[in-house]
Amino acid sequence: MLNYEKENQVFLNLIEEKITEIIPQKQPEALYSAFNYVMTAGGKRIRPVLTMLACALLTGKPQHAVSAGLAIEIIHNFTLVHDDIMDNSSIRRGRETVHIKWDESTAILTGDMMVGWAYRMLPTSAPRYAELVEELNTALVDVCEGQQFDMEFNSRSDVTIDEYIEMIKLKTSALLRCSVRLGALIGNCSKEQYDALDNFALNLGIAFQIQDDMLDMTADQLKFGKKIGQDIIEGKKSFIILKALELATEEKDIALLQKYMHTKNGLPETYIPQFKEIFDNLNIFEIGQKIIDEYINKANSYIQNIQNSVQNDYYEMLKHFVNSLNKRVY
Repeated sequence: MLNYEKENQVFLNLIEEKITEIIPQKQPEALYSAFNYVMTAGGKRIRPVLTMLACALLTGKPQHAVSAGLAIEIIHNFTLVHDDIMDNSSIRRGRETVHIKWDESTAILTGDMMVGWAYRMLPTSAPRYAELVEELNTALVDVCEGQQFDMEFNSRSDVTIDEYIEMIKLKTSALLRCSVRLGALIGNCSKEQYDALDNFALNLGIAFQIQDDMLDMTADQLKFGKKIGQDIIEGKKSFIILKALELATEEKDIALLQKYMHTKNGLPETYIPQFKEIFDNLNIFEIGQKIIDEYINKANSYIQNIQNSVQNDYYEMLKHFVNSLNKRVY
């Protein structure tokens, strides 16, 4: 039986080694230094691990999917570089964002170049290479659509939770879905296995983003790597805001939430304790966790079907990995 923690560390070591291997030291120096800065900033490497697990689930050989996993990790980090510009964020993973450390133009170019590097990472020798390319195309379009919806929400006062869920299916679930699809295709999946892993990642992505919204108010800032309450400052129409608006009955709470909903650029940091009090009084974090658990259970139900057709330990490792994400505190 696999030691899941040790095996996960093996995955992470393979990913980090590959990152070190692919980033060149060349001119223009600022561009490649920024690329290296982004890719070596840490992070949980959730997406490449999922790619490797999806492949391992079908083949028992996670190492076959390292390069494809890195492709989606580079795309993920590209989105963060550009998101930070759009959100005017100064901190990411406890460090200055690229547009602050260098400048906005370098950050834009770095992100653009990273997309090209992601495509380079797809294994051209894979029998289903054309499908791998199309998966990356789809994920890129979806995540951009999701980001646009998210930005448009900032100037709307009538965003609903249903609209929010549809947005995060694009902005967050898209890259997780791409992660498992890439691994499944490298593992030469059947249509049924592809669909099961796809639906698994769709629901995992929704759970992950709701959790992220809650961590914005509850995480340890040093571990979280960005300012607590940053979503409030940026004016994000997050799950916890929308759920609080749905449940609030006190006039002063409704007034503050409505004030927030009608502002485009968020509210000053001084408002964060007031929002935290509202969330606590309405049990938003407990309600949110129950909803997260529902999506996690739904995600796991899809991969249950795959377990019946494979004979290795990676099904249990995937479940263990998902459960560890559900318990994350940053």
